[in-house]
Amino acid sequence: GKPRNAPSPASHSYFTRDGSPSSELLRIGREQLRPYGVEVLDAEVVDAFQDGEAFTVVLGDGSRRSARRLLLATGVVDPLPEIEGLREMWGTSVLHCAYCHGWEVRDRPLAVYANGGSAAEIVALVRCLSRDVVLCTDGPADLGDHREVLDRAGIPIREEPVVRLEGKEGHLERIVFASSPDLPRHALFLPTLPRQHSDLAERLGCELTVYGLVKVDAAGLTTVPGVYAAGDLALRRHQVVVASADGAIAGITINHELAWEDLVRGGTP
Repeated sequence: GKPRNAPSPASHSYFTRDGSPSSELLRIGREQLRPYGVEVLDAEVVDAFQDGEAFTVVLGDGSRRSARRLLLATGVVDPLPEIEGLREMWGTSVLHCAYCHGWEVRDRPLAVYANGGSAAEIVALVRCLSRDVVLCTDGPADLGDHREVLDRAGIPIREEPVVRLEGKEGHLERIVFASSPDLPRHALFLPTLPRQHSDLAERLGCELTVYGLVKVDAAGLTTVPGVYAAGDLALRRHQVVVASADGAIAGITINHELAWEDLVRGGTP
């Protein structure tokens, strides 16, 4: 009940559903499950473990469910810097992705909040939307050779500590620094380093990648036989349409496995 994209007013890049509120996509998805007899429980899974050839999941109320396979789709969360006003603007005018929300702020004064080796790459993407882009490093810039690239491109770099973001009703108007003039901006792009929303994968013994994602093969199988993972918790490219496709691939694989097991054992599908 705590989707990562809840603060966003709309989802983009989903073919035929572009601009739909994320809550509407969820509602439609659940509605379209009903004819197939799928049971949806609005409950938190607090634990999961292997039980012989099956798996057991424990819900918040203490009840349990068992399954022959598990598909984890618990997603990730975005740790945000502690800057006054930022959290209130997250998803509306403080944005994590130029692909997800960039078109709506095109041709406006924009800023990028980033430092390190990837900062210039993010600026390059945002610069496709607007020629008025400023990089805010919130401290001494550590850009290496990219500093020269940004200078040649005429990208201003503000290295002063960021104190707060000011605006009205969730819409950014200016960035306030510790000891220099404010920077009027319409939107701020802030890439995050997402972390797992749930520790179920680790509880089950699934290996994580160096990026903190659940390690899977092309079909979504984790390093634990019978446990699959799909969506943002296992992917570096975070978009609704990509996560949906990832889930479909894992679902097909699981169905094939169970169908074959039933055939071999002489059981009923």
